[in-house]
Amino acid sequence: MLYVLYGEANVFKKFKDSYGNYKASVVGDVRGMLSLYEAAPLRVDGETILDEVLPFTTTYLEPVATQFSSQLVAQVNHALIGPLC
Repeated sequence: MLYVLYGEANVFKKFKDSYGNYKASVVGDVRGMLSLYEAAPLRVDGETILDEVLPFTTTYLEPVATQFSSQLVAQVNHALIGPLC
């Protein structure tokens, strides 16, 4: 089971460039950032990429939640307010 979880975590590496920075295409994608944010609680010990996701996406999503008015922003607000279990 741990092998499967570890293999699945590698899926998130596609969001980073060869230098370990998040790609510009990810930063400009609110829905993608929300998905990453919501995936963070699914991490297991040793998954450094998902450990990094939570502060990165929170920093990005908080300003977005106050700048726009749409259903997507409502989802962002709901995610940021709700508990991460």
